[in-house]
Amino acid sequence: MMMRRIKLLLPFLIFFSLACGLFAPVSPPTPTLAPAMLTSAAETESVISTQAALALLFSPTPDILATQTEAAAQTATAVANYTATPIPTLTPEISPDDLIEEEKPVPPPAQSPGGSYRLENEVLIGAYGIRYWRHTDSETGFEDVILIEKTGMESIKIEQAVEIAHLTNTDINGDGYPEVIAESYSGGAHCCFSTHVYSLRETPTLILKTPESNASGQFKDLDEDGIYEFITADDIFAYQYCPFVSSPFVKVIMSYDAEKESYLPNSPNFPQEYAEDILRDTKNAERVSKAETYENGEWDETSKCSILHLSLDYIYLGDLATARSELERLYIYNDIDDFWNEVIFILQDSLLYVKKEIEEK
Repeated sequence: MMMRRIKLLLPFLIFFSLACGLFAPVSPPTPTLAPAMLTSAAETESVISTQAALALLFSPTPDILATQTEAAAQTATAVANYTATPIPTLTPEISPDDLIEEEKPVPPPAQSPGGSYRLENEVLIGAYGIRYWRHTDSETGFEDVILIEKTGMESIKIEQAVEIAHLTNTDINGDGYPEVIAESYSGGAHCCFSTHVYSLRETPTLILKTPESNASGQFKDLDEDGIYEFITADDIFAYQYCPFVSSPFVKVIMSYDAEKESYLPNSPNFPQEYAEDILRDTKNAERVSKAETYENGEWDETSKCSILHLSLDYIYLGDLATARSELERLYIYNDIDDFWNEVIFILQDSLLYVKKEIEEK
């Protein structure tokens, strides 16, 4: 009788449980039956079926959002803890800055310094343009110019230009920059030559400008150290005691002074360069002295120009003692003291003589 009542109440219990689940989706504990109620196998089977149905009806719905959130957190943790093993490669690491191509400086375009000029020669060195302009209407050619130009810089003009020397674009002084070597000539029977040298740094630097004179010069690496010396001559005694053609021109060696950033007279440090000159001038002075005559057109009919060549060789080497002794040996006239003192006095005005040698003596 009791089982019959349970069966009658079962539909109402199911409906009531579902209605409550809408408000509280919490699974109630599975109902169990007292042992006294299990009176028959059929009734037991019915109860088991009922419990299975209730279990299916009241199983909690899985929380999908929570599961996905937890999985994502676990993935993020795994990624953060992962250390990639580098793949061996021969390709060098490249900085993004290396991918930016550096713009190379370009010389400014050539612009004529006037309507009567024609571009004769041009040398382009980095950002610099070196142009030799020939004046087409000049009868003498002394109006030619050389321009050293760079964008954003006032042009450097070399007047009375003759040529851009072949060593231009060579680092002749070892400062790490190429040089511009320009020659100028002011015209006249003998005068005047000058050599201009600029080191093409960020701003062109003048490292040599020889005084205008009757002597030009050339660059040569005399001691083979990679730095060129400049070989020229001092014409300070031109016309002093005899005509130009017979006047003594003593050799001068100039070398680059890195501290002063300039070429300076340095003849005493190159005695080997005077050996041949001394042999030649000694032979000639001895011949003239022995003949007791003058042959170089000296104004006072002495042998000053013949003997002075040899004395100047020793003077520019810094050996004044030998210069004086050779003069005494070969100069046969009575004004020897006046002659010597006059020579020393004239040398004080020379820009190519190492004057400290006189002070030391």
